[in-house]
Amino acid sequence: MNPYALISLAAFMVCFFLGNFIYHKNPKNQLNIMIALLSIFVGLMAFVEFEYRQAIDFSTAYFWLKVSVLWPVVPPIVLHIALIFTEKTHLLKNKLTYLVIYGPAFIMAILALYTNWLLIGIVKEYWGWTYLYPINTLLFDAMTVWTVVCSLLAAGLCFAYYIRAKNLKRLQAKYVMVGIYLPLIISLVSDLVLPSTTIRVPEMSMAMSTIGISFISYGIWKYRFPALTTAAVADDIVSTMSNFLILLDHQNKIITVNQATLDLLGYSEKELITKPVRILFSDINQYDTFNDALLRNNSANNIETYLKSKSGEIIPVLLSKSVIRSDDSRIIGIVCIGNDIADIKKAETKIKSSLQEKELLLREIHHRVKNNLQIISSLLNLQSEYVKDQKDLELWQENITRVKSMAIIHDELYHTPSVANINLRDYLTSFLNYIYFHYDASKIKMNIDVEDIKLNVDTAIPCGLILNELVTNSIKHAFPGKTKGEIHTKVRSENNNIILTVKDNGIGLPDDIDFRNTETLGLKLVVSLTYQLNGKIELNKEDGSEFTIIFQELKYKKRV
Repeated sequence: MNPYALISLAAFMVCFFLGNFIYHKNPKNQLNIMIALLSIFVGLMAFVEFEYRQAIDFSTAYFWLKVSVLWPVVPPIVLHIALIFTEKTHLLKNKLTYLVIYGPAFIMAILALYTNWLLIGIVKEYWGWTYLYPINTLLFDAMTVWTVVCSLLAAGLCFAYYIRAKNLKRLQAKYVMVGIYLPLIISLVSDLVLPSTTIRVPEMSMAMSTIGISFISYGIWKYRFPALTTAAVADDIVSTMSNFLILLDHQNKIITVNQATLDLLGYSEKELITKPVRILFSDINQYDTFNDALLRNNSANNIETYLKSKSGEIIPVLLSKSVIRSDDSRIIGIVCIGNDIADIKKAETKIKSSLQEKELLLREIHHRVKNNLQIISSLLNLQSEYVKDQKDLELWQENITRVKSMAIIHDELYHTPSVANINLRDYLTSFLNYIYFHYDASKIKMNIDVEDIKLNVDTAIPCGLILNELVTNSIKHAFPGKTKGEIHTKVRSENNNIILTVKDNGIGLPDDIDFRNTETLGLKLVVSLTYQLNGKIELNKEDGSEFTIIFQELKYKKRV
């Protein structure tokens, strides 16, 4: 067989291989598609060249040489590739660009195919059949100019891109540029320049184009250009990710595991592949429940479970699973991704232990404060037996109730589930009952209506002291001569405000007394504590006295 024909056949096979290789690197990438198209088209032209070089007769050779006139389509494909590679894709959004690039090529190919303007005859040389140089060179010259213009534009774009590119892109541009320049220069010499001077050598276009495409393909293989996709880097991602990953088939058998899984569980890859994944779970029942939920919902995210290592160690993990389905919705696999949360669990246990210790400490503090206040209250009670003056005794008793109001708060905090907040209903009910019996107010009916409100201790203490002063004041002064009466205490929450109301149906405050500027300690405390709560206080003197105090829960201030 003609050795030159074998070169063409080899070029055909190499081009088809490279086209397939480039396309499958990234089938969705436009650049890959165009380079693959160029490879396939050049491969077809190489096969045509093989056929006419080794043709046994004139008519067969002429037929294949006639087909070879489709060659003008190759240069615009090269230019198209250069536009994509050099990031000039905005030009390709205009349909006119395609007309300018491909229009002349198709016109020249059609003219060459259906006329004798290009191929006037053929001759057999030592490398096989070839074309005769035309007498009327108009179409030949047009094709030559067209090939040179497209190739130089493509090469020029790549050279300009090479100049401004950096790092990996610069290396990529170098291979693409060589892949365009090398075939252009040698093909011009062998197919155009020498034939025009009557010096004939074997045409090198197909062989050199194949070499050019090989340069581009090498750039693709060596620098992973231009297919930086999840498909291309999936193996690297899986092998280097810190999360453990287990890929299962539709029967829940292990297909693939990453290195993080092997490190976590202590198995080798060979020990896990084809094994049922349930062997890795410490609780089989939990796994079955987990798997049923997965099949119903197609995914299960951040489920806390436990895996069992090869050594039998139980490892807490946060696991997510997702079903992989085929186009016809059949389950073809399951992907499991998770994190080892052993360190988080240890930290969580320490935090819980620390919180329990702090809570116990706070309860002990509240208990001791309550005991100390009880001691102070008892001492004041004992000391009151030695107070002879009635007014002094009343002042003494008022201080006892103030101390008692704070003692009850700390007692409630000691017994409540939360050491930071107090249930206002429980506290006020307990405290008002204490006041009722402390002052022997059996003729006074005490009505208590308190909503289920929780307040922090910074708000509850002044609230309790205010209530103590107002209720005590009503018991002592609203009903002279121990007459019967009623005291209504109401606390409710409304629009983030706490509304506290103390109303009695006694004689009321004298008209000449301004409660905001009075000299009595009790009302002074009420006004002062209301300001401390950033609240407002109002007095209604109809049918006795009705104090209304509106405030909001105080926010904890940062303590140094």
